[in-house]
Amino acid sequence: MQLHDLPPADHTPTPQELEQQKEARARIQLTNLARAEASWGPPDSAKGMSLALKETGRTKNAAGATEITYQITGQGFTPDMQLTMLRWPLNQSIARVMSGIVMDASGTAVCGVAAPGPSAPTDAANAAGTKTAQQEPPPSCTKTMKPGTPISLTTTAAKGEPIRVALVAADNKHGAAVTEIPFPIVASDRGCNISVVLGSKNAELVLVEGTGFKTDKTYTLGTESYGEKHPLKAAVNGKGQFIAALTPWAPNHDTGDTVVYYQSDSCSPTVSFHWGKDSYKPE
Repeated sequence: MQLHDLPPADHTPTPQELEQQKEARARIQLTNLARAEASWGPPDSAKGMSLALKETGRTKNAAGATEITYQITGQGFTPDMQLTMLRWPLNQSIARVMSGIVMDASGTAVCGVAAPGPSAPTDAANAAGTKTAQQEPPPSCTKTMKPGTPISLTTTAAKGEPIRVALVAADNKHGAAVTEIPFPIVASDRGCNISVVLGSKNAELVLVEGTGFKTDKTYTLGTESYGEKHPLKAAVNGKGQFIAALTPWAPNHDTGDTVVYYQSDSCSPTVSFHWGKDSYKPE
């Protein structure tokens, strides 16, 4: 055996290399999470199907937070579809929370038994339900509700927190997802809008979304925290939209405020948000 035939020597990673590997894995996980959150809604819905949350009331609970109640409406669902409701709260996995749901003739999600009819079509795109692993069937609404009762959802939310809901048919391929933000963090200037959506509690991850932007030949898009400015990598598409994931952080600080800004001759919207330890507070 020649020297060049010997297998490479085992290498024990240094503490610095282990930390770099850990950070790389964390970046990949955050990137995958941001992509999944950004696509929740029309991109995750089956062709021809959509969902909406209709606000029906707001009240203050004992803790002083606002409880918001929604009813669920949809389009493209057939009467024979047995539907399951999914929720995706911040810092949690997608969960199936209720089954036994059907869509009535007016397009309102109600508790009941699906009407007999042809099987659901099989050529639609995968719906939001395919993001979840197979789980035990959730409790049926028929155990606590009368048939025909509209399905309602009551929840609290912090500034910029998305309420993510989906209704998925039994085949796990047909359904629709929707995102509602009751307390948006948004700023506008001359038709350009920048919004910040929480990707996790305490804003360790946020999505920065832009709409209404022109095709500016030169512009500056960036963030600023504690006087430090950083470019925000995002490209405005042909529809005047952009979306970017951001993990706000500043050296020697575990909480703070970040400003997101866009500057050009056509518009210059600026929005700020609070992040870090104990920053998550329902409105």
